[in-house]
Amino acid sequence: MASPQQPFGTVVSSIGVNLRKYPSTDSAVTGTLHHGAQIGLKSKVRAQVIDGNGIWYLLRDKPVWVAARHVENTGQVPLSKDVEPAQPQG
Repeated sequence: MASPQQPFGTVVSSIGVNLRKYPSTDSAVTGTLHHGAQIGLKSKVRAQVIDGNGIWYLLRDKPVWVAARHVENTGQVPLSKDVEPAQPQG
């Protein structure tokens, strides 16, 4: 399978990662990704620190966040000041 367009991330956590509505573990879980899943990344913010890493990624195709602690990124992910979920593109 071909890699997504850069920037993208690969889930490196052996148990996968939760998708969240906002960049915090207090936020609702909206889904999960399994180890090895590749995802397009739209932007990143500094938010809740998870195991020493305070970066969270906003996915490109869904208005959800993942903790960067569990994702290895490829390419430059732009920093954003906006932590609101992105509006679906249509």
